[in-house]
Amino acid sequence: MATALKKKKLILYFGLISLILFSNFVLYRLPVMQPIPNGAVLGSIFDLMLLIPLLTYFFIIRKRYSLKYIGIVILAGYGAAYFIIPNQHLQQYPFIHYIVAISEGSLVLLELYIIYKVLTKLPSIIREYRSISQQNSFFQYNLRNAIEKHLNHMPMLHVFLSELSIFYYSLFSWRAKATVANGQTYTYHQKTSTISVYILLIHATVLESVGFHYLLHSWNAIVAYVLLFLNVYAVLYFLGEIQATRLTPFYLSNQALYLQVGLSKSMEIPLDKIKLVKHYEGPEKIKRKDAKNSFDARAVDFIMEKPMFEIQLTEPVTVRLMYGLKSKADRILVSVDEPNQFQFKLNEMIERRRSEY
Repeated sequence: MATALKKKKLILYFGLISLILFSNFVLYRLPVMQPIPNGAVLGSIFDLMLLIPLLTYFFIIRKRYSLKYIGIVILAGYGAAYFIIPNQHLQQYPFIHYIVAISEGSLVLLELYIIYKVLTKLPSIIREYRSISQQNSFFQYNLRNAIEKHLNHMPMLHVFLSELSIFYYSLFSWRAKATVANGQTYTYHQKTSTISVYILLIHATVLESVGFHYLLHSWNAIVAYVLLFLNVYAVLYFLGEIQATRLTPFYLSNQALYLQVGLSKSMEIPLDKIKLVKHYEGPEKIKRKDAKNSFDARAVDFIMEKPMFEIQLTEPVTVRLMYGLKSKADRILVSVDEPNQFQFKLNEMIERRRSEY
């Protein structure tokens, strides 16, 4: 019931945002609406820079995310106003730049505060990270645990962690190897086309950046460079996905099963919360209603094969997504390169864990 309500709220939110953007875009493009009265311009500014942030706050941010995100939404609204409202109308209202300056200043102050808090805790975080890294070489997992131990009250740090993980895996991890001191690891990508998928995406993105940059530069240099930046970021992300997939196999310890799928999602499952491990017997294409409370731990592939195993939990466990987002799952769908060893060892460790109680 709660999930259906959230879905309706999201549909309503995106419907309202689309209506606001479309109506304002049409207002300045249809000849029948010309000339544009000054009141209409003020109305557009209100819609794009005040109404959209307010809707975002009430539908998305409130009770779920920090109020600090509202500054980013205001900046996005200013970007929409810049592209939708003709420049000759926008220049009549210089106060807009003050709104943007205040928003940017707030974000800068927030970033400086985060940097200050990180610097004061940096020695402790480094010591904690090095201590955890003696057990395994999983960069994202170890750094997140070290940060949460000393700065768990700052959710914005999860955005920093996601960005740092992308740059580490894409640029600085090419000589690294996956190692663990205790426990077993299981790769999940070697019998798939995951690497080929991301190489193809990188190739397509590079070709798109070159072609569209020169095409857009003759129309609007700012748009061309924004698109170029996004494409470079996308290439780094795809490289990071390749390396994170290679260097973070599934990890089974005496206490938990850790599943990290590339950069985008991960789950740490205590063994005492696993109710059942069985071969997957469901349909090849997972239905949307069945996927709501499930964690799909399969590697990306051109053709997604059926999951090998279904792991049922006694209660929902947190799923960590990028940028600090979270969800819950009580069922895991997983495929590995060595299925027989994985199933045997996992069941053995579960039974051993139960016998300890």
